[in-house]
Amino acid sequence: MIKIKNIEFAYHTELILKDLNVDFGKGLFSTIIGPNGSGKTTLMNLLTKHKAYKTGSIHINKQKIESYSIESFAKVAAVISQNEQIKFPFTCLDVILMGRKPHIGKFGKYNDDDFEIVHDVMELTDTLCFQDTLVTEISGGEFQRVMLAQALAQEPEILFLDEAFSAMDLAYKLHFLKLIKKLVEEKNMTVISVMHDLNLAYRFSDTICVMKDGIVDGIGQPCHTLTEGRIKSVFGVDVEYIPEKGFLFL
Repeated sequence: MIKIKNIEFAYHTELILKDLNVDFGKGLFSTIIGPNGSGKTTLMNLLTKHKAYKTGSIHINKQKIESYSIESFAKVAAVISQNEQIKFPFTCLDVILMGRKPHIGKFGKYNDDDFEIVHDVMELTDTLCFQDTLVTEISGGEFQRVMLAQALAQEPEILFLDEAFSAMDLAYKLHFLKLIKKLVEEKNMTVISVMHDLNLAYRFSDTICVMKDGIVDGIGQPCHTLTEGRIKSVFGVDVEYIPEKGFLFL
């Protein structure tokens, strides 16, 4: 689904990603973890076309990522970032309807199918209750729910989550991770996420990619990749994994 080969990326003279090679499989929930400065956010920016690389290649569905136009990429992938902002006072319904734009074209009009899809995703994300509320007047957690609804309205093959639920309370965060995991399993959606919570990453991910100093330190199933020893070497903290409780920091 996503193939990253020999990618290098630098800010000015500082090399952030160093000959990076990694594949993310279709229909899997994959999570990128690592300490600050490990390169995970830079990698996410390359995967979502927010930044361009000069060395190496990234293919999505066997097509070079740079060959996708903004419009064609939006038909394939949706992105939710913790830094997302909308300063214009649209209603929440208007914002979620924007998720249908890639499918109707620049000057197209929404039809009944579009409104039905939007209604369904608003039910899923519990956002119907403030559909007429201005997006500038809702809380950070509510805003992230609106952005999730917009992303799901795109009906993407790939969903990129960059700390997408950081402002939500724990109950909503768990609810939506379960929802997304269900979409992965039932609709073969591919999810690429960045998380800081090791326990949530371990619980919901099919694949975990651990980054350190601009390279992949390990990738694979959580039980094989997110080990006590690797957490110590990558994050510099001692943990103990207890099956009934998850990781306990010592």
